[in-house]
Amino acid sequence: MRGIALLRRPLCSKLAQRGPLSISQQRLQRFSCSSSVAAIPEVQQARRKKFDLPDTPCRARFAPSPTGYLHLGSLRTALFNYLLAKATGGQFVLRIEDTDQSRLVPDAEQRLYQDLRWAGLSWDEGPDLQGPYGPYRQSERLPLYSEHADKLVREGKAYRCFCSPEALEQHKRVAHEHGESTQYPGTCRAITAEESDDRAARGDKFAIRFKSAEEPTMIHDIVYHRYRKKDPEDDYIIMKRDGFPTYHFANVVDDRHMKITHVIRGAEWLISTPKHVELYNAFGWTPPKFAHLGLLVDEQKQKLSKRHAGANMSWYRDGYILPEALLNFAVLLGWRGKQKLGLLGLQDMVDNFSMQFTRGDIVVSMAKLPHLQDQHLKRLWQNQTPISTALFNSHVLEPLRAAIQKVESARASSAETAPGDIPVASLGEPLPTARILEERFRGDLGDGLLSAKGSSLMPDPTARFNAAVSHLRHFIWAIPRDALKTALLEIQPGALVLRDKPARLSDVMSHFVEQLGAVAKGSWTRDTLHQLLRDMEKQGPQGMYTLLRRALLAAGHGMPIARAMEILGREETLGRLEAARLVADEICAAQADEILAAQAQ
Repeated sequence: MRGIALLRRPLCSKLAQRGPLSISQQRLQRFSCSSSVAAIPEVQQARRKKFDLPDTPCRARFAPSPTGYLHLGSLRTALFNYLLAKATGGQFVLRIEDTDQSRLVPDAEQRLYQDLRWAGLSWDEGPDLQGPYGPYRQSERLPLYSEHADKLVREGKAYRCFCSPEALEQHKRVAHEHGESTQYPGTCRAITAEESDDRAARGDKFAIRFKSAEEPTMIHDIVYHRYRKKDPEDDYIIMKRDGFPTYHFANVVDDRHMKITHVIRGAEWLISTPKHVELYNAFGWTPPKFAHLGLLVDEQKQKLSKRHAGANMSWYRDGYILPEALLNFAVLLGWRGKQKLGLLGLQDMVDNFSMQFTRGDIVVSMAKLPHLQDQHLKRLWQNQTPISTALFNSHVLEPLRAAIQKVESARASSAETAPGDIPVASLGEPLPTARILEERFRGDLGDGLLSAKGSSLMPDPTARFNAAVSHLRHFIWAIPRDALKTALLEIQPGALVLRDKPARLSDVMSHFVEQLGAVAKGSWTRDTLHQLLRDMEKQGPQGMYTLLRRALLAAGHGMPIARAMEILGREETLGRLEAARLVADEICAAQADEILAAQAQ
C-alpha cells in the first residue's frame, strides 16, 4: 500500500479530551490541520453546500494498477467516481496505471475489465474504448511524461540525479543507524545544468527529481478540508532510471491531460496529495477537486486484509451475490446520499448522489450483506423484465440446479447424506417435471431460497443453495414410502373427526382425494384450491392443513398448502394423496391388530 491511511481530521486542541485514540487518529498526530468545524448554522450550511454536485459535467476516473485484482475497497472507489460522472452528465474514465512493470500480474488487467463489467460499472473512455485523451494505459504514454519532466528540468524545477541505487541505500542505512532523516540529502541538486547535460550526453544513468518546496504545501480536500503535513517533502523522483515515470508524476500529468475535474480515492493517498499539488503548481495548472475516502477496516478495527473473504471480488461472483446488492453494500460504506435510503439500485444511487463522505475508519460488517442480497433478490421475481429474468436464471436457478445435481451425485454413490444435510433415504426418484423450477413459479422458488434454514451467506455464500434444495426437496423428488409412513405416524389415532363422526386416517385421505379430484386441471390454481380448502375445513377433520402437508410433503409445517398443491400440479397431488391413503390403510390395520393383541392378553 502506498502511503499511510489518514482517516480522521488532524488533531486539534479538543481532540485530547475524547479519550483513547483510534489507529487513524494516532497516525494523524504527525500532521497538522489549519481548520476546525465551527458549530454555527452559517458554517454548517456552507459545509453542506460544499457536498452539493457541480452544475457542470464532471470527468472522474478510476485508475487501478494491474499489480493485483479488484477488491471491495477499489470497487467502492470506482463506484463513487462512476456515480459522480453519471450524476452530473459527465464521463467516467478508466485508466490503467502500469508504470511499476516489475509487479504486474499477467491477467490482472483482463480480470479488472471483467469484474467492473460484472458489477455494471461501464466506462466512457478506456484502453479498450479509447477516446479523445488516450492512450489510456500509462506504459503507452511515456513520451508525454518525458516531455513534461524535461520541461521541469529546463525551468530549474527538477534536476537529474546520478546517484546509484546502491549509494542511496547506503545513505538510508547509515542515517537510520544514527537516528537521522533518511530523506534524500540533495546530493545532485547543486550540479550545474551544464554538467548535468554533459553527464547525460555521456550516457550516465540518471533519475529526475522534483525540487520540493521548502515549506509544507497546503491542500484542500472535500472530506478532510485543509490539510498540511508538518514537514516539507524531500526531492522525490518523478522519472526513474528506466525511463518510466513514478506513480505520482504520471498521475498528475494524466489527470491534467485527460481533463479530470474530481479525484475520489482512498484516504491512504491523502499523505501523497501535497506532492501532487506541488507538481500542479510547478506546471501552473489548477488541481482537480480531491475527496479522500475513509479506510475500510474489519470488525476488530484492523485494515481490511485482501485475505479477508469479503475483500475479494471472486468471493461475491462465485457466491452468486447480485451485482446491485454488492454495489448497494459498497455505496453505504462511508457515504450519505441526499435522502436516507437503504435499498438502492444503481440508478437510485446516481439520482441521490452527493459528495458527502464519512471521515474516519469505515467498519465493514458483512452481517449487512445478506439483508441487501435478499431484498435485491426479491426484486428479481417482483419485476417481470428481461434483465431480472436473466439475473434470476444466473443467480438463483443456475446455482440451485447445480445443488440439485450434487444431491443426485450423492444418491448415485449410495451416500447416507447429501449436501444440505439431506438424508438420502428421505428422497425418492426425481419427479418427471420439477414444476417449482419453471418460470411461472419463480417467486415461490425465490421465497423457498430465502426461507430455508441455514441459508446464511457466511462463510460460504453457495451453501444457501444446498439449504434451499433441502427445504424444497419434496418438490423435486418423490417421497419414499418409508418417509411418508413416518410422517403419517405422527398423527394421533382416534383424534380424527370427519363430518361430525370419528374417522380413520385412510377415510380422511379418501375424502381428500374425492374432494380435490373434482377440481378440473384447468382450474387447478392456488386461488381455486384455497377456496375449496376453506369449504372442506368446515367438514373437518381438525388440523386438516397439517394432515395435507404430511401426506403431500412429509412435513408438519411449510408453505401454504394451496400454494404447494398448485406447484406440485393436479396429477402429482392426487397421486401422493392416493399413496397416503394406501399407507394409512396399512397403519390403521396395524393399529387394529395391536388393539386385538392387547385385548387378548
